[in-house]
This record gives sequence, structure tokens and C-alpha cells, in this order.
Amino acid sequence: MAAGDYNSIPTPEGVTLAACPCCGSMPSLWQYIENDESASKAVMCDNGTAFGPQSGLTDEGCPLNMPPQGFYRATIREAVNYWNEYAKALTAQQRANRWKTAQVLRTTPQEPTP
Repeated sequence: MAAGDYNSIPTPEGVTLAACPCCGSMPSLWQYIENDESASKAVMCDNGTAFGPQSGLTDEGCPLNMPPQGFYRATIREAVNYWNEYAKALTAQQRANRWKTAQVLRTTPQEPTP
């Protein structure tokens, strides 16, 4: 394996990966070889299929198919924990924002007073 290589690694037994908080697809565990002495681990969304107006290799699939540098961790445990906490927080934020946005749909219009 050379520096700059990504390798899929098996999810350890008993470890649960939360579904992608962006698109709902299942994620998988990856190892990135930084150099001869170190490698980092990250959980990445498996959805690499283009949707909507996407085009090109750098603009296809879920944004978490190749997550930002903050997702890369030294150990599998840290990478899984980061992914799961991120997924939990983003999902909670989406629910709260959607609840607020849909408030208009839950209210009954008032009759105008003459």
C-alpha cells in the first residue's frame, strides 16, 4: 500500500455504524494511508451515485461519500464514534428544523373578522 491509498476495512464485530445523516445510505469503514508510518480511519457514506445537478468525479453522490478531514481519526473506535455522534447531532438538527419549517402546515387559518 502506498501513501495516498484508501482501503476498505471490515467493521469490527459488535460495532454499529449509523446510517448516513445526509442521505440515509449505509456507510463503511475506510483506512487512508498517509505515509509509511501512519494511517487514519474514517467512516464514509457508500452513496457515490450522482443525483440532481451533480456532474463529474468530484461532485457525485452524497457529500459524506468523501467526508471532510475532521472525520479522519487515528483509530477505528475514534472514527466510528465521530461518525455516530455526527449522525446523531445532524439528524436531531434536521428534525428540529423541519418541525419549525412545517409549523405553517400544522396551524389552522383564522377566519377574518368583519
